[in-house]
Amino acid sequence: MAGNQQVFEQAMRQAADYAWDRQWDKAISAYMKALTEFPDNLMALTGIGQALLETRQLSKALSVYQRAIKLAPDDPTIRCRLADVLDRLGRQNEAVAAYMMVADAYLRQRMVERAIETWQQITRLSPGNVQAHQNLAKAYAGQGQTEQAIHEYIILAAIYQKQGEIEQAAQQCQSALQLDARNAEAKRALHDLKHNQPIQVQLDFEAPTIVVACEEPTLAETTTEKASSSSPADQARQRALSELAEAFFEEGEEEEVPAAGLSDYTRGGPRAAVTQEMTKAQLDALIGQAIDYQMHGRVEEAIDAYRRAIEGGVNTAAAHFNLGLLYQEKMRFDEAIVHLTEAMRAPDYILGARFALGQCYRAQGKLDEALAHFIEVLKIVDLQTVQRDQVDDLIQVYESLTGGFMAKGSPEEAERFANALVEFLSSKGWEDKVVEARHRLDSITEEGTTMSLVEMLGVPGSEEIMSAMSITQEYLKRNMLFTAMEECFWVIQRFPFYLPLHMRLAEILLHENRIEEAAAKYLTVAEVYQTRGDFQQAISVYKKILRLTPMDVSVRAKLIDLLVSHGQIDRALEHYMIMADCYYQLAQVSKALEKYNEALRLAPRGDPRHGWQVQILHRIGDIEMQRLEWRQATRIYEQIKSIVPTDEKARVYLVDLYFKLKEKERALAEIDELTALYEQQHKPDKILAALENAITLRPEELSLRQRLAQAYIKQGKKAEAIKVLDTLGKEQLDKGLKDQAARTIQSIIALEPPNPEAYHKLLARIRT
Repeated sequence: MAGNQQVFEQAMRQAADYAWDRQWDKAISAYMKALTEFPDNLMALTGIGQALLETRQLSKALSVYQRAIKLAPDDPTIRCRLADVLDRLGRQNEAVAAYMMVADAYLRQRMVERAIETWQQITRLSPGNVQAHQNLAKAYAGQGQTEQAIHEYIILAAIYQKQGEIEQAAQQCQSALQLDARNAEAKRALHDLKHNQPIQVQLDFEAPTIVVACEEPTLAETTTEKASSSSPADQARQRALSELAEAFFEEGEEEEVPAAGLSDYTRGGPRAAVTQEMTKAQLDALIGQAIDYQMHGRVEEAIDAYRRAIEGGVNTAAAHFNLGLLYQEKMRFDEAIVHLTEAMRAPDYILGARFALGQCYRAQGKLDEALAHFIEVLKIVDLQTVQRDQVDDLIQVYESLTGGFMAKGSPEEAERFANALVEFLSSKGWEDKVVEARHRLDSITEEGTTMSLVEMLGVPGSEEIMSAMSITQEYLKRNMLFTAMEECFWVIQRFPFYLPLHMRLAEILLHENRIEEAAAKYLTVAEVYQTRGDFQQAISVYKKILRLTPMDVSVRAKLIDLLVSHGQIDRALEHYMIMADCYYQLAQVSKALEKYNEALRLAPRGDPRHGWQVQILHRIGDIEMQRLEWRQATRIYEQIKSIVPTDEKARVYLVDLYFKLKEKERALAEIDELTALYEQQHKPDKILAALENAITLRPEELSLRQRLAQAYIKQGKKAEAIKVLDTLGKEQLDKGLKDQAARTIQSIIALEPPNPEAYHKLLARIRT
């Protein structure tokens, strides 16, 4: 018997609400009610499975997921949940087998990254699992991750060696060397194997760090070190050392220097008073000594040498930067800040100096100042990775982020973000990671939206979140909407405050054509962004809602308020115009006028090039005309005319309105002004068109025909003028205006018509 769909949906909504509030017992009851109607509904089964997990009812959760897997045997998400439950129950072998099936499912769907993550999970549960390590080695090799692949082969060699399978162990070493014949780890493993020594390997997922004792590096070796292995400040320090060294070895004129004076500098003697008359040789000696002290970790002596060199005239960004770093190392932060700020004047040192300044301010407990510099560092790095058409949007995102972090007043969150950024930008290969992160962000971002690197650095569990965003997107592409939604719910329950996950959920709802629910979800996200002070993202989401529901005036009002409060006046006025038009289409004319008048008060703050006042007044004028409010419409068009005297539409309407208000003289004066304007603009055709249009609207106004005839005469169009005058004369006679008709006939005769005798006879008859 089919279940009750309405009862089912209501129960599912209640369950989702309870789950959101983490009221798991109530959620379980609601899910049970839903399952009573439709026992095989996957969403209800996985929902109750999650609730049972949260309440640690593991055996019941296992039964639920076993039932779900029968309904969707190829769904890796459900299999992953099943493996997780088995692991929690301590049934390790079964958990490993389940995870292997999960990885196989991912492979069938060509989702190699997720398969790798699953095999890694297996090796955490069972470090000696040969199959998982073999799969990882092949997958890493196939993706060009040579170091990771070699490490997996060495792990396999160690496992086989421990099992006494020496030949198999040797084969694994050879497989590693085939990938890189020079790899030190593989060579050492093969050597250990041949000499019957245990292979030394770390059973983790990072290649072991090999520490090799070596002599102290030379300056050249230090400055040619890979930039990716150091932070922006370290990179800038290497650049500064190199730059100062080059300057030190530049050829210059030798000047005689007093022996005693020079010995003070070269021997690191007493701090003598430094004057501006120091020679290049003296300065070179100081810089050389400063570099040497810095290289050997003699910080105080290096500080003294740099300070004296700067006082003596070495006013370079490189010198200021190095001195700033040395002061930072000695925790003399105020002095460090002075010199690092000075170094920022040179473009090559902006990134490194800002990074170091952020660290200084953070050490002083000045989180606002620290964050301002750290976010600027991230912006500089991030802008180097995006497409040109993303630059403006990304700049706005970072501007919003800066204000958002300051406004939140959450020192813990600010400190966590600062720590994450410093850790990331100090990690090995961070530049490559930035490019990879940008590629990943762009791949999961909805069209028209730009995400910043903060989305990966400022959020705990970002790797898991980004992975989930990626997988849900893949499910969407394959139209696996249920699985996508399940994955989304799963991650949202773990990271409920990460808003892009909620955006993804709204996107899934859209794919299911659940427009109202999607719009409601987007609205919640926008309001949370706004509460957090992330106004740029809030604006973006409000616009997304309006693309779905363009007639939603309440959402448009929120967007307008947000745009106005952040100085985006022209965009706000655009939405004011749309909102007023929406009200008009909804037959709420008074509301439409109210919004137009609000926009009119805001218009002076907009860009004058858009002519907002005139645009808005025209809209108001049109409404007043349709409401037959002639007097009010006249005032509006007079206002337009005072702002833009050349506005033709306003003048044409004024002619008609004055006639409607029985103000004939003002109407005629207005038509005369309009024709004079066209004459000044050398637009004779428009003069004729304006008069002909006025006659069509007011055929009884004979003075208009008189003006049209004069216009034709002035333009040399005698035949057209005669035709108009002939009609005018007849109408004058019909109205008994004999004197006026006589003057009209005389005007026709003066134009030398083809039949002058007829007009002479008519004139004589009129006068008798």
